[in-house]
Amino acid sequence: MTQDVRGLSDEAAVQALAAVVEELGLLDAARRYDWDDAELGETLDAGYVAEYLSPAQPVASEGELARTTLMYAASLGEDMARTVKEAADFARSPGERSLFVTIGVPVLVVVLLQTEVLVKRDTRGKWSLTIHKKAMKDAALGRVFTALLSRIGGGQ
Repeated sequence: MTQDVRGLSDEAAVQALAAVVEELGLLDAARRYDWDDAELGETLDAGYVAEYLSPAQPVASEGELARTTLMYAASLGEDMARTVKEAADFARSPGERSLFVTIGVPVLVVVLLQTEVLVKRDTRGKWSLTIHKKAMKDAALGRVFTALLSRIGGGQ
């Protein structure tokens, strides 16, 4: 499974992630979030980000973030691994791909990880991001958070 996902191009990885979100019935939730990376990045505490990112760490591309998230999702069990495999096969297959172009990859990741990440908007219209800290023994989840924070934090 890891090789399947690692072999996806950036575009195919994003398409596969979107297909997984759709298959899980989370697409409507993804459409409700209208923040962009920069807006959400403003809410991040630099000290918190520093716990996960080294100062010289490059910003993860959308494809890297999508691949990392797909690998984490596939590790959650046989059903999810099957869903990820089918989504990867779909994304690789020839044909027109126009899935969810308007939904950002960080939004897809947050929606997929909805039990780990909470995004909400206050009464003044500002977004906030709360990541439920778990023991980072789960290296796959740690890699997802690192890539997500890198992407929305702009490498801060």
